[in-house]
Amino acid sequence: MTRGDTRTNAIKKALLIQSHVVHGYVGNKAATFPLQYRGWDIDALNSVQYSNHPGYGFFSGFQSSNKELTSVLSKGLIDAMKINYDVILTGYLPKGDMLREMGKLVGELVQNHHETKWILDPVLGDNGKLYVEQSTVQVVKDLLSDPNNRISLTTPNQFEMELLTDMKITSLECLKKSFHEFHKLYPTIRRVVVTSIILPNHQGEYISAFWDMTNPNTHPYYYVVPRIPAQFFGSGDLFTALLMDSMQEYNHMIEAVGKSLWLVIQVLKRTYDAQLKPNPTVIRDLQLIQCKDLWGKEWDEIPAVSPLEPLLFEN
Repeated sequence: MTRGDTRTNAIKKALLIQSHVVHGYVGNKAATFPLQYRGWDIDALNSVQYSNHPGYGFFSGFQSSNKELTSVLSKGLIDAMKINYDVILTGYLPKGDMLREMGKLVGELVQNHHETKWILDPVLGDNGKLYVEQSTVQVVKDLLSDPNNRISLTTPNQFEMELLTDMKITSLECLKKSFHEFHKLYPTIRRVVVTSIILPNHQGEYISAFWDMTNPNTHPYYYVVPRIPAQFFGSGDLFTALLMDSMQEYNHMIEAVGKSLWLVIQVLKRTYDAQLKPNPTVIRDLQLIQCKDLWGKEWDEIPAVSPLEPLLFEN
């Protein structure tokens, strides 16, 4: 068997269920190319198809119907083709009934195929604003609290973590309490990563915190990363995709999160530096193609961001 044959047999397969834009890089467009470059066979099921993301101030397009999505997933991919996925990632599904239907099908799929992992990215909103119907928030809570769903990982941002725990995060102490509350509300979710946390006493920095409860006697950690003074679109979708890949390499989340963050920061820096307008405050599209050299790096070559700090609980 040749080296090429060996690599083909080892290819990982993933189903991504989230948004699609014709122009730009959010949702499936942000995740597919980097993952393919890193050796994944990607099936992308689009919850919406827009001309561009709403950050442009305008867009055209349409949302897929529940019937269309369930037909593709249930009748096509599962019943007819009988595809077994290593990972299923669910992201932006804007309507509560749409997410509930997709969640039911994915939940049944991971129950029947225990080797399949479900990563739920609860794309609800950011910066205090919902991107989805209000009913979608409760559906996410229901999916996370159902132990039969076997969700392996969830990746809320700060606003989404606040929605899921009904707690504001304004300090590291509040962050610790929110992890406690999350674990109380969703005890079967063993891995959670909270991204893009902005705290008053961390000016010019982001906090990215995580708790891996698959290992006993562990506590949360957080990374402190520099904040580039601009708003980017699609960076959260890119991070979740890279984390999905790194989790296949590292069972411990310290390396997986730290290295995935490093890659995302490099993309943001390059995208920011490439802007023609000086000191831009809003950058609509990531330069994913221009960063293709990053996607070819082995995980062992990639450093983790620093510093890493423990988020210790009081006894």
